[in-house]
Amino acid sequence: MTRIPIVVFLALAPLAFGAATLALGMDANWDLRNYHYYNAYAFLTGRAGYDMLVAQVPEFFNPLIDVPFFVAAEAWPARLVGFLLGTIQGLNVLPLYGIAHRVLRIEPEGRRRGIAAILAILGMVGAGALSELGTTFYDNVVSLGPLTALWLIVRRSDSILRGTIHSAAAHLFLAGFVAGVAVGLKQPVVTWAIGLYLAFIFVPAPPARRLARAFVFGVGVLGGMGLSDGFWMLHLWRSYGNPLFPFFNQIFCSPWALPFDYRDVFYFPQSLAARVFFPFAYLLDPRLAAETDFRDLRILICFVALPLAGLAVAYRKLRRAPGGGKVEVPLETHYFLASFAMAYVAWVIMFCIYRYLVVSEMLAPLAIVLAIGLLPLSSRAAAAASASLLILSVMTMKVPDWGRVPWTERWVTVTPPRIEDPARTLVLITGHEPLSYLIPSFPPEVRFLRIHGGFTGPYEPAVRFNAEMRQIVSAHRGPIWALYNPNETAFAKEYLADYGLALDPAACQTVPSNIGYLPYFFCPVTPSG
Repeated sequence: MTRIPIVVFLALAPLAFGAATLALGMDANWDLRNYHYYNAYAFLTGRAGYDMLVAQVPEFFNPLIDVPFFVAAEAWPARLVGFLLGTIQGLNVLPLYGIAHRVLRIEPEGRRRGIAAILAILGMVGAGALSELGTTFYDNVVSLGPLTALWLIVRRSDSILRGTIHSAAAHLFLAGFVAGVAVGLKQPVVTWAIGLYLAFIFVPAPPARRLARAFVFGVGVLGGMGLSDGFWMLHLWRSYGNPLFPFFNQIFCSPWALPFDYRDVFYFPQSLAARVFFPFAYLLDPRLAAETDFRDLRILICFVALPLAGLAVAYRKLRRAPGGGKVEVPLETHYFLASFAMAYVAWVIMFCIYRYLVVSEMLAPLAIVLAIGLLPLSSRAAAAASASLLILSVMTMKVPDWGRVPWTERWVTVTPPRIEDPARTLVLITGHEPLSYLIPSFPPEVRFLRIHGGFTGPYEPAVRFNAEMRQIVSAHRGPIWALYNPNETAFAKEYLADYGLALDPAACQTVPSNIGYLPYFFCPVTPSG
């Protein structure tokens, strides 16, 4: 394949994924309704501290990544926003192609370009990546950080992996900085920053050089995180005494949360064996790694193929290659597979949530080809085995559904209730339903408190938020309303009663929206006494 077709491919592929977004439907996922929309709104309008806990734990996530979507969705037609979002996510094709083109050892050049392009497309059509196309999960947006960092490293491998630290320092720092910016925007991508960092320890070089490379890269990561997340960590520190609030609060002991780490451990395997063989476990039961059914074999294939490749190389080094030749693995291949393996290990230790494995899923086709290429097979047999495994993974794939609805003119359309005195109105939210996306459609004077939800409730009096909200409610002298999912009416009654309040069902209104699955109840409350 000549250079011109590749340039055309790289120019058109992101646009194709933008167009595919329009065919998939409009995103209405739980996280969008719970915090992606509200967090940007609260950040831009300065509502932090005015509303309380309306987006539950994610209310404390860095809102910077949510701002572009919110601004665009408020100003432009939904289809245009969806196309642009899908196109941005489609840009992952570029570093995927660049990485494959640099790491593959295939001649002639035209054939290497063609195979690199195929692997880049295969990386974009995994179950996780396809399911997130056009959505606000952003795992396939922050993926651009570690993918670009990896591309920078292998592209400059002659200086970074083979040269002195002095010749490589600037490129190492830049690669780390790019990865760090992504980590600051969405922390779960830290698994790939860890993988890229630790891989320098495993690439053959004098020990001092290995450590120096890792150190400079790590400094770059911290610099990138400081740029994208430093302001927010400072805000959390000043407001709650914990720069990672509420996470790891057993260390920081902020009175605004329990002395608990608040990580989502729901998906952690219950046994060591299940964690060690996790790709087999979630193949048999996808709900071990996701909220919905899915299937993608590529990580499982890598889980088997990479150790076999390592054993094959080790055995050949011990026995030497036929004829006494030296067994060598290109440094680019060595670094790539080491970073892939370390990122997976970090993921299975820290998260076990499949959505957070999107970067690895994107790179898995290349990892499979490289691992099979290290087995004692002829080049033709290795090519046939790689192609068969990749075809199998695509043919057996099941893409998860996070929730989509038909396209409407605007991404978020809410019909707010009638409120006669917004400046004196207080709204109490109960239950676990994602409701904060409704708030931007209410009059800005209305204040919202989630007195019960996924973060805390009246049953945790040691959490300072509960004392603060009780004081606000007891001192309030205007109308008080409750906003809740009608399926969670029992929660509303129970936790309003803890505040000495009761629903007035005769005067309830409904709050319908285009991305909610049922109208929510908006009911006045009165003192229960």
